[in-house]
Amino acid sequence: LLTAISVERCVGVLWPFWCRCHRPKLLSAIMCSLLWALACVLAGLVYFVCDLGHSEHCWMVLGSLCFLNFCFFTPLMVVSNVILFIKLRRSSWQHHPARLYTVIVLTVFFFLLFGIPLSVQIFLNFFVYINFVFEICLLLASFNSSINPVIYVLVGSYGKSRFRGSVKVALQRVFEDR
Repeated sequence: LLTAISVERCVGVLWPFWCRCHRPKLLSAIMCSLLWALACVLAGLVYFVCDLGHSEHCWMVLGSLCFLNFCFFTPLMVVSNVILFIKLRRSSWQHHPARLYTVIVLTVFFFLLFGIPLSVQIFLNFFVYINFVFEICLLLASFNSSINPVIYVLVGSYGKSRFRGSVKVALQRVFEDR
């Protein structure tokens, strides 16, 4: 989903006219549904192959997931965010990126910092398993999962002398479309 959001925002910045006039209205909903379905299929595949005793093919399933993550989703997300960042920095009419773009960049940054080590460790488990390192990677992945709401609230309340509103108000500030 982070990759889809990053690509969508990048396309919206690069081709705003097309996005406003010609982009199908249900494209985001359809893409999110397809990505959730893909995630469910892959999670079910991992459960069926790796957890239900078909372990001889487990390495192929996990290797395929690592390949999808490292060779498709992560590079696409990074490239689209770099393009987005460069385009917003070069834009003369906008001095500060919008809050939503800030949230996306921060979320991707923390995903790369805290979420990717678990995928790397799963891939390295094919060669050597170190229990302590795997547990640290799980802890980092858990931290990555819980940091997003903190990012939303902090970015939503940024620029205020102190946080006076509710979490709901901060979230509305982040996701409002100007």
